[in-house]
Amino acid sequence: MNVNHELSASVISYNEKINAPSEKLWQIISAPKNLNFCPPFCKKNTVIKWCGTGSVDSIEYYNGLVLNRLFTKWNEGKGYELLIGNGKYATAKVLWIITDIKDGASNLSITINVYTDIALIRYPKLLRVIIRELYFLPNMSKYLQAVVKGIKFYIETGIPVKKNQFGHNRMFSTSAKKHN
Repeated sequence: MNVNHELSASVISYNEKINAPSEKLWQIISAPKNLNFCPPFCKKNTVIKWCGTGSVDSIEYYNGLVLNRLFTKWNEGKGYELLIGNGKYATAKVLWIITDIKDGASNLSITINVYTDIALIRYPKLLRVIIRELYFLPNMSKYLQAVVKGIKFYIETGIPVKKNQFGHNRMFSTSAKKHN
């Protein structure tokens, strides 16, 4: 999986204070299969190869979407960068950064560079602009917030996050009424 550098990216970012030291946060986000416990839209996180830079895993979301992640940078204890998608070109480049803050707390920041022309390739270009602005980016922003809130919840309580715990997201899940 590669980045198509000819395409522009839409940038979405979210960060939150987590009441845990950065070492504990790193232990959780760098563990294989960690997405089985934290994000509210992940049905299954499967490891293909786990070794720091070069790690590969897949995420199956509750709505059936499957995406692969390729970790391109691994900064032990501080964060990582990865590509996500399911084709030749990445749908997004994602940067996870941990920052120490006082009193045993830390901050988790996730920034997504989304290549909407890849993610929305099946739609005509004119329609992509409308979908991107009215549907795709707002839902990606809600997704990102739910992921970070899920990690915070799991680290602070030790309880795995439930499906749609922070609200439903049509891009990644099914409604609470449907059983999976």
